[in-house]
Amino acid sequence: MGWAEPAGGDAESPAAPDGGRAAPFRSRGDVQESLDGARLADVRTVEALRRHDFQGPAWDVFIGMMQQECQGPVETWIKDGRMLDRAKRMGRTVTTLSPALRELLRHDEIARYDLAQDALLAGARVLHKVLKDGRWDPQRSSLKTSFVNMVILQFSTVAKAWAASQEYREYEGAGEEMPDPPALWAADQFTAAEDWVDFDARFGGEGKTVRAMIRLRGMGLAPKDIAAELGLPYRSAEGIWRRFTTKARDQGFDGRPA
Repeated sequence: MGWAEPAGGDAESPAAPDGGRAAPFRSRGDVQESLDGARLADVRTVEALRRHDFQGPAWDVFIGMMQQECQGPVETWIKDGRMLDRAKRMGRTVTTLSPALRELLRHDEIARYDLAQDALLAGARVLHKVLKDGRWDPQRSSLKTSFVNMVILQFSTVAKAWAASQEYREYEGAGEEMPDPPALWAADQFTAAEDWVDFDARFGGEGKTVRAMIRLRGMGLAPKDIAAELGLPYRSAEGIWRRFTTKARDQGFDGRPA
């Protein structure tokens, strides 16, 4: 993939080659002339996205392609432990993954996929803010390098929520009486809140597919049965629900940002 090694930064700043924060970037002709072809293409991409205010189909296509391209490497880093090393080097040591969970990630493809998806979604949210605020500097890092560094920076937080979801899943898989959900932001796939009627009301503005998933989950259907009922591949249904719950994690129980 050819990404640069991460070298510092914080939750909302791509790493700079010298370990500092990237300075705000403003498009200037003389600066663009000093960029190589790939970086200049990145600049033009950002300018095009800005014309659409970093939203709508233009943003969806861009970030979807970015996440798809990064999915494989991120899963590989999670599997072989390099993600933990990179997060530590960037000052974001991951302390919530027990040896048992690390072993699970080495051998369970679905577990790695879930965690990678969470990390990519978290990185996408930060990239959106950085680009919209004009804080990406093409002279320091490409869009791809900036994005993957943001994924690494967010990984410790994402891993904490994922680890909590695995503890909750043990009850679900064993068929035991489940405890109260720890919190919406730590819920596992197709598991969100006890009061699904209230949950449906809070997120009534979501698309028909998500609303159908909420209703079917409230009826007690299992994740694979929900996917079959809606005529969706399981992985596609899982991705739709995970994007929705990731969005919901950023809200408090009153529906406002947490």
